[in-house]
Amino acid sequence: MQITFTADGDAACTLAQKTVSSSTAFSIPISKQALQSGLRELLLNPEQRDVMVDAVMIDRSRDGLRIHAGTGRFELPYRHLLALVLEAAE
Repeated sequence: MQITFTADGDAACTLAQKTVSSSTAFSIPISKQALQSGLRELLLNPEQRDVMVDAVMIDRSRDGLRIHAGTGRFELPYRHLLALVLEAAE
């Protein structure tokens, strides 16, 4: 599985997941930097269960973080989070 993270202007971003058999894109109505800040905030505080970034909620599960936007949800396994969070530090 490969997960990519792209900015769609100043107020939106897209998380895309590709596997051998499928491809999924999930549009998120906040900036890439705002989402990365929310991910870092939740990862840095192990006792915090969720964080709201504008209209987007990020919560913790056993296997990773979940991003809820509108009626959809995108699952980010912990093993893929390191690259997304480190990119934010650049």
